[in-house]
Order: sequence, then structure tokens, then C-alpha cells
Amino acid sequence: MKRTAEVVVIGAGIQGTSVAYHLARRGMTDVVVVEMGTIGSGSSGRSAAMLVHHTFSRTHWDLLRISLAAYRRFEEELEVDPGLRSIGRLRLVTHRLATETPYTEPRAGYGSTCEVLDTSQIDALVPGLFLEDVAFGLYNPEDAVLDPHAVYRGYASWARRQGVEICEGVKAICVQIRSGQVVGVVTSDGVISAPRLVNAAGPWAREVGTWAGLDLPIANFKRHIFFVTPPPPPPFDAERPFLQDLDLEWYCRREGPGLIIGIGNSPSDPGDTMIDRSLLPEVVERILHRAPTMAEARITNGWVGLRSLTPDDDPIVGEAATIGGLFNCCGWGGHGVMHAPAGGLLTAELITDGRATSADVAGFRLERFAHRLTPHDNVSIL
Repeated sequence: MKRTAEVVVIGAGIQGTSVAYHLARRGMTDVVVVEMGTIGSGSSGRSAAMLVHHTFSRTHWDLLRISLAAYRRFEEELEVDPGLRSIGRLRLVTHRLATETPYTEPRAGYGSTCEVLDTSQIDALVPGLFLEDVAFGLYNPEDAVLDPHAVYRGYASWARRQGVEICEGVKAICVQIRSGQVVGVVTSDGVISAPRLVNAAGPWAREVGTWAGLDLPIANFKRHIFFVTPPPPPPFDAERPFLQDLDLEWYCRREGPGLIIGIGNSPSDPGDTMIDRSLLPEVVERILHRAPTMAEARITNGWVGLRSLTPDDDPIVGEAATIGGLFNCCGWGGHGVMHAPAGGLLTAELITDGRATSADVAGFRLERFAHRLTPHDNVSIL
């Protein structure tokens, strides 16, 4: 591992590898990425990996438009197929939710047009669902699925070919600061002297922030994904749109020979990815309410991903006001895979140009929160 670098990136998930790729793309290749596990071994590889084309948030649309364009040219630029495949997304809105914002104006928002379907149209699209409690559906035919493993491996491989060093099995321990400026990072494999640090540590981003006295308002939540095999019965015996049950708070889509089902949103520690099997009866109950034909289906596997959420559900991107050279690219919640190209590009622009030109990141800065400075034992003030 190199002992000096222009930039150290903590975390080789999809955001960290995107930062490394975009820095190298802009000519900055003296970069070291440190990852305590392996590339993509955190939440990036545990995502349902949907890329949506419609949002009710202007700030999310700024990120979406960048990422949509980047994923469409991903294979051309990186020679890796990102697994982009349009399957559509269908969100079910029950009578209970139909009067709530934003469902009172379901076609409002940014991006591609959102189609409003009545229950007969829903049944034609995904036959066999229980729809008596459903008011309407929101259908986005352009929404797509991605392969996050291909994306972060593609980013990492391209960056490495340009000279970026990605060190797996190396844990960052603390940051060195002199006169309010980052000067290095202490790792399990020694010290790397560097004037810039990118906190792309995903579920551990809040802890990394405390090393420099920052209070990042990020909370981690477990999202369980269960795998159903063999191929489930109708309506999921063929590939259908990504189905999101907004009231019962679960989703599903085909994945290879079976079906993945996502559910749950419980607080969690950064390293807690243990499956909570006490959740299974609730999972079964919700599935059978909406899709009673799945009574004979069996859950055979599962995993847990962590969603690192900020209070306003927007990421934290930009240089810290109190520590020169410390850049955050974290707090992506469940949107890290979808917005990976945007996060990496905007962070790279801030580092190389001193400002982001592809989108306005002022609303993503940490300073939008009433945060506190909280000294921590792992701060190394030189």
C-alpha cells in the first residue's frame, strides 16, 4: 500500500468506487481506496437495485438525470454490462393512502410520466393480485433493474487500470488533522499521508465523521430481502414489473429462477446484518394478503442490507466546513446504487475543480443540519 496519495477514499462500495472512477476520469489517479472487507461487501451488494425514472423530489431528480445518462453509456465507457433492464415498476396505492400527499396528484413530479392504473388495468398487468383494498396503481414502464455487482466491479477495474490503488482488507482507524486540515489517514496497514479524505463508508460513515469531530445525522436501518424458490406460481411465474405495496410496505421482483421480497425498516448498528427470523410470519402474512396464490411458495434464503438515512432522506455530499480536505459522500439511504454515478461525479468535481458543475450540491451539504462538533478518541490532531 502506498504511503502518500492525493486522495484517500474510505469505503469500496458503489459510491466509493464511483468516486475513484470519476477522479481517475478527471486525471487524478494518485488515489488510495481502503476497504475493511472486499469491494462491494457492504450494502452495495445487498440492494434490490432498481433505477427509477420518476420522483417527487427535485433534489433527487438532479441526481437521477445524471445517473440515468451515465448508466445508459456505462458499457460503452467501461466495457462492462451494468445489467440495465427495463422491467417497469408498479406501486399499489390503497384507499387508506389515496388521500395522502403525494398520491392526490400522482402524475406530479419529475422525470418520465407516471401512469395511473385502475384495478382492472392492474389485474391485466399483474394478474391474480388481491385488489379490493387498492384505489389505483402508479406505473412507470421505463423503470429498470441494475446489477450493482457489475457496476462497482466495473468502476474498480477501470480505476485500477489508471493507477488507483484499492486496498481490500485494510481498515481505516482514524484521520490525522493539522490546523483544521486533513493530512493523513491511519489504517490497519499503516499511515497514508494525504491532504484529502472522502468519507464513503456507508453504514460506518457516521463513525468516520466523529473522527474529525463531525456529527453526521445518519441512522442505519435494516432492510430484509428474502428469496423464494422454486419459481413461484402466478402472478410471478413470469417477469412482471417491480411490485411495491406502499401500504403493507413490501416489494418484490423476479431474480433469476425465483423471487426476491424486500421488507422491514428497523434501526440497526453498522455491522448488524443478521437476519431477524421473527419477521417471517409477518412477511408471509403480507405476501398472502396481496398474492394469495403464493400459499405454496417457500422462502429458502435471505440477507440484510443497511439503509443509511439522513433526516430529510437526501445524501450528505461536499467538503466539511470545519475540516479542510474532508469530503463526505454518504447518507444515501436506499438510493446509493441508483445515484452512484451522480455521487461519484459530484464529489470528483468538488475535489478537482473546487465546485460541482453538474448539479447544485448546496442542498446536500452537512451544514443544512443543526449539527454539533463532537470530539472523539479517534481524532488525531497533529
